[in-house]
Amino acid sequence: MIPKINKILYATDLSAGASHAFGYAISVAMGCEAKISIINVYEKLSHNANIEMRSEDFSSAKIKLTNKIKARMSQFAKKEGYDECLYEKLIGSIYVASGNPVEEILEQARDGDYDMIVMGTHGHGFLYSALIGSTARKMIKESEIPVLVVRLPDKVS
Repeated sequence: MIPKINKILYATDLSAGASHAFGYAISVAMGCEAKISIINVYEKLSHNANIEMRSEDFSSAKIKLTNKIKARMSQFAKKEGYDECLYEKLIGSIYVASGNPVEEILEQARDGDYDMIVMGTHGHGFLYSALIGSTARKMIKESEIPVLVVRLPDKVS
C-alpha cells in the first residue's frame, strides 16, 4: 500500500535556517497535492521563551507570531520565485501554541488528522549523530505518523 499524503504539519522554531525545512514541506506538498499547516510552539516559563510571550498576553503575542510566520512564508515565496496563488493553495492553517513543543505538535498532528510532520533540526558537532536534537528525537520516538527531519544548514545564505 502506498500511503496518500493529504495533510502536512510543518513545525517551525522561526530560526534563520528554518525555511530550509519548509522547502522540503513545500516539495512534498506539491508532489502529493497536499495542504500544509504550520505550527510554532514556545515553551511556557522557559529561559528560552520569547520575550513577546512574557511582555504581552498570549492572545496578542499569538497574533504577532502568526503575522511573523506569514511574513517569513511570503519572503520564502519571493526568494524561491513562487506565485502567491501557489501559497494560498498549499498553505492551510497557522497555529501558535505555548507549552511543551513535542506535546503540542503531537496533539495538533492527532487533532488535525495529519499524514506527516516536517521539521528541522540543528546539528552541532560530533554529538549530532547521537542526539539529532532533543525535540526531533522525541518527535520521531513518540509520533504515530511519519516525521521528516531536515538537517538545517549551519550558515544561512
